[in-house]
Amino acid sequence: MDNNNSDKILQWKNKVDKEFGDSQKLYEYLFETLENFFYRYLETSISKNLKISKIEETVFGAESFETNMLEALKIKFPESKKILIDLAKKVPKDQGPKAKFCLKVRIRTLGHDYGKIEIYSSVEGLEVFEKIVVFEYNDFQIFRKNLAQKLEEACEIFL
Repeated sequence: MDNNNSDKILQWKNKVDKEFGDSQKLYEYLFETLENFFYRYLETSISKNLKISKIEETVFGAESFETNMLEALKIKFPESKKILIDLAKKVPKDQGPKAKFCLKVRIRTLGHDYGKIEIYSSVEGLEVFEKIVVFEYNDFQIFRKNLAQKLEEACEIFL
């Protein structure tokens, strides 16, 4: 690799280090990414413009609801589909069946050099199906590179 490319890579690394060296920036990046996933996976006919909310001291996320069972049953993921079919069969339309979808993170540690985040996604009808993905990193560049991938893994239950 020539010296010019090495210098550019070093400049880029220093710029990113500076931007994400502050843990507040890591939280902002995490929350912004989560809100993008809320838009893609949690918005329903009755739950729109979802924003991050604090659920517990170190738990952040959002939940949404769907009362239109035809819309809810578009989900193909087997465990989720089973719960939604059961809800549609056992709760008559006039009694207002309501599916609940949730995506949240529990932040165990969120730092520049190390972090551990547990990602929880769930589909709830008369029963609950929950998926947990643990994301651990030892370099913030891995955090930036793999966060969306781990969220996608957790959100497959909404597909």
